[in-house]
Formats: sequence, C-alpha cells, structure tokens
Amino acid sequence: MVEEREDQAAWRRAAAALADELRAIAEALAVRDVSRDALVRAGELARRVRQELDGPPRPRWYEAGGDAATITDASRRAYLDQSPIRGRMNPVAPPLEAEVVERPDGARIVEGRARLGMAYEGPPHGVHGGWVAALFDDLLGAAQGLSERRGVTASLKVRYRDVTPVEEELRLAAWIDEVRGRRMLGRATCHAGDLLTAEAEALFVAVDFDEIRERMRRRRGQP
Repeated sequence: MVEEREDQAAWRRAAAALADELRAIAEALAVRDVSRDALVRAGELARRVRQELDGPPRPRWYEAGGDAATITDASRRAYLDQSPIRGRMNPVAPPLEAEVVERPDGARIVEGRARLGMAYEGPPHGVHGGWVAALFDDLLGAAQGLSERRGVTASLKVRYRDVTPVEEELRLAAWIDEVRGRRMLGRATCHAGDLLTAEAEALFVAVDFDEIRERMRRRRGQP
C-alpha cells in the first residue's frame, strides 16, 4: 500500500473533523427545539463556513487512481473518504465501518457497523427504510471484492423483518453467494443486538467502467 504523506494525512484529518461537526449539526437540527434567533445566528455562521470552503474541484474517488477501470490504493482511500455511506469526510454518511472477516467455516464475508442517529429516523424510533437499503447496497458492493469482480447493482431486494432502531449499533454482514459469468448474487443481514431487523439479496452485473466514463463525458459535452 502506498504510504500517505503527512500533509495529506493532516488534510484528511481536518476534513473528517469538519464532517463530524456537520453531522452533529444535522443531528441537532433533527432533535433540538431551538429558538428562531439562535437559528438565524447559526445560519449566519453556516454561511461563513460555506464561504471558507472555496477552492478548485477535487477529483472524484474513481479519478484518484488515474484509471476508472482499476481500483488502486489511492482510489480506494478516496472512496472511503467521499462515499455517501462510508465516507469519513462526507457529512451525509452515518458513516458505515466495514472490514473483511473470516468465519469459523473459512468463508470470507464483509462485516459492517453503524450507528444512525435521529437525523436518519423514518418510522418512530426506527431508521428510514431507504437508509437500511443504502447500507445494504454499499456493503454488498464491498463484498464484490471477495470475488475479484467489479459491477453495478442490477437489483436489490430488501426484506424488513423488524424496526431497525436508531441510536443503536447495527451489525451488518454481506457475502457473495454465487458468480455466473458477468452476474454476481450477494446476500446480507442487519442485526441490532440479537434482533434480525432486515435482510437483502442483490444482483450485480459486471460492466465496462471505461465505456461508462466515456459515455458520461459525452453526455456532459466533455472532450
């Protein structure tokens, strides 16, 4: 793995710290009964923060390695920074933590952990079902790496077995069940403690990411 320069690491730490504060702000807006005057003052401060965040466009994660069809250390690190589900530097992300583990039977799976606050609430006391699906989609996408394939989600079926509670640690597991040519079938579960709250099945299809990159450039009128 390519070592990160200290100045790059310091930049990432500063960006992640800012994202943490923005997550806390979103949570406060979701749960606090704040006066109008306080909201006006906070809005003025937020405008000042936004004005500070001015600079040239940053490459997207898939551009960090210089080749959209190849996952590199740089692009993998950039994805973990920018992802709307796992990105430490993306204030939208809960974020989801993920790692590859080996089960007692030798099977390799991807395990994830996340704690979603009230900003993600849908039903009373529960995580919005769209966010449960998003957690599954991201973790199942990570599980593709277990088969050494890259594809996009063709279908995602989620079965909600119970309310997925907010403000509790969620444990997710994802694995690839079957590979047939360009198609990969993945499965996943979500638990809160001993409670199975949801399970998912995803179909991924391998695609030509270089072709997608060129097609998107043409749509935007880029050379």
